[in-house]
Amino acid sequence: MTEQPLIAEVSQKAIIRSPDGSLLVMQADDTTWELPGGRMGAYEEPLVGLKREIREETGLDVAVDEPVHTAAWRNDQGRGRYSVVYRCDAASTAVSLSDEHCDYEWVSPETARDEFLTVSIHQTAIDRLLDAPATGQQPADDD
Repeated sequence: MTEQPLIAEVSQKAIIRSPDGSLLVMQADDTTWELPGGRMGAYEEPLVGLKREIREETGLDVAVDEPVHTAAWRNDQGRGRYSVVYRCDAASTAVSLSDEHCDYEWVSPETARDEFLTVSIHQTAIDRLLDAPATGQQPADDD
């Protein structure tokens, strides 16, 4: 039995691949680049929430595939966090930025990991994406 279960805020992020295999990275401020996504609503289905966040932040409609990485931790204030990073595909690279980000780039997976992303969870998710064989699964399409 777990003595102290993690009570956590859940966030979902997306590794969005363009038709040519580039990945979308988003600039949140002068020093922070991240993957698109965000927190789930209290009564929101996970894939519905992920697609909503992606549409709000990028204007893109994506096909959601399986998760490539999950992580749990406590932040500096001791609050629980849980993150799921999904593999997604976009048919278009025409991004419409929300006010949550100031810039974006489509870059190679290696460039995203090594030169843009500063969050270790996102870097690890890219590593797992690069190491994973193609799934051949039908992307999840819950709306």
